Amino acid sequence: MTGTELSYRRITETIAGKLDLLEAYLFYCLALCSDCYTMVSNVKQEPLTEFYGIKKEEQVRQWLHKFEDLNLIQIDKHPIKGKYGSFDRCRYILNTEHYVLISNKLYNEPISRQLKGFLVLLKCKCLNGTNTCQYTQSELAKELNISPSSVSRYLKQAEDGGYIKRDDKGIHLKDRKMFIVTSESTFALVKAIAKRKDIDINKFDGKKAFELYDSGDEIAIEEVNKFFTYMAI
Repeated sequence: MTGTELSYRRITETIAGKLDLLEAYLFYCLALCSDCYTMVSNVKQEPLTEFYGIKKEEQVRQWLHKFEDLNLIQIDKHPIKGKYGSFDRCRYILNTEHYVLISNKLYNEPISRQLKGFLVLLKCKCLNGTNTCQYTQSELAKELNISPSSVSRYLKQAEDGGYIKRDDKGIHLKDRKMFIVTSESTFALVKAIAKRKDIDINKFDGKKAFELYDSGDEIAIEEVNKFFTYMAI
């Protein structure tokens, strides 16, 4: 369903505090159904609903419009003429501002959609591209805009399932192939592009690197493709 051999997708950290657990999991599923480089999806709502794991297509439609209202996605509609008349085909452009990388390995885990959504949101609140969240439980509840009892429940489920460990330094996501530590690898990408294009590294960052990629810059495209190929190993 991902439509590409690369298993990782960029998830904007800005979903944390805006989406609940089930909505966060749908955003992750939409990301998996998007192009790994452009983060644009042409998936139809019916197969997306099936991929998500429910039968209520209307519920998925409502959530997609919520994502749009929150500027998490852009929905482009273009008319299609079919055998039985005309209809609008939707294209979804995902916001990747301040992203984390999460692999499709999470999708296949034998856990609830709610716990998967919680793990996605937890990754979004980890420190600077790491897999460590330094918020207390009460602080995390406020950051995610969910109840403290829900945070406590899902942290316990995640710990019992072996997805996290907790110590005096914080909450740690354990699987680096599922939740990717991006700080060092992203900096390497930024350095590579800046060096080849003679850009001041102090005025260049990951967001600008992907903006160059989206604009069609040949050097950025080459280096970003290397980056994602490396992350897929």
